[in-house]
Amino acid sequence: MATKDDKRARRERAEQMRKERERQDKRRRNLITAAIVVVVVAVIAGAGFAVKAAVDNSADAPTRTPSGLTDEGGVNLTATDLGGTAAEDPVKVTVFEDFACPHCKTFEETTGQVLDQQVASGAIDVEYRPVAFLSDFSNDAMGAAMCVFEEDGAKTFRDYAKLLFANQPQGSSLSEKEFRDLAEEAGASEAALDCITGRPFRDWTEEQTEKAFDQPDSDGSKLSGTPTVWVDGKTVNGPEDAEGNPSVPGTEDILKAIEAAKAS
Repeated sequence: MATKDDKRARRERAEQMRKERERQDKRRRNLITAAIVVVVVAVIAGAGFAVKAAVDNSADAPTRTPSGLTDEGGVNLTATDLGGTAAEDPVKVTVFEDFACPHCKTFEETTGQVLDQQVASGAIDVEYRPVAFLSDFSNDAMGAAMCVFEEDGAKTFRDYAKLLFANQPQGSSLSEKEFRDLAEEAGASEAALDCITGRPFRDWTEEQTEKAFDQPDSDGSKLSGTPTVWVDGKTVNGPEDAEGNPSVPGTEDILKAIEAAKAS
């Protein structure tokens, strides 16, 4: 028969065993926590190094310019690009557009096809000089369009540009997949799609935009917005509004300027 002293001794041993288990559990938790902290610190340090290396490499790398552009950084579209026959002395038309510009989208819908017809006939060459100053989509789309031009030429660039305007987003930009899908729809090559993923022209778009806004037309007028159209180096304007400010030129305004340039 157990005595009171025996019961007291058992309770004391049980209490000691309980406290020892708690100490062991606490030690185990501390070791696990320490191990987790070491792993997390190592991951953060590695990620920080990777980011720093990427930034350093980006800072050291020169800005890449798309190959095949005009001296002014534009895409020259000619009759041969559209399957037409080149004529002598086509009138030079320059179009400044931002892919995020709603007025540029309207301009493409109303006048773009007419310009294509004029190019195919050999009457004009059009130099498209995209700029990017309105949104993230401006830069993303301009860079993607340059990938398509560099790899696949002016015709595919033109087809892609039309799709970019037609799919102007309501938000800030499109996803990489959407840019690639539209390029594929335009007939872009796998090399162009890979270029879109790599985004090699993201810095160039900013430099080119500054350059475009700094270059005057033949009358000394500098670019103030988009779309802007030069015919034979001179800005073409639409009718003035009630306050005397010129509007975006319409199809008839541009065709009239082209005819005047031919006659001069």
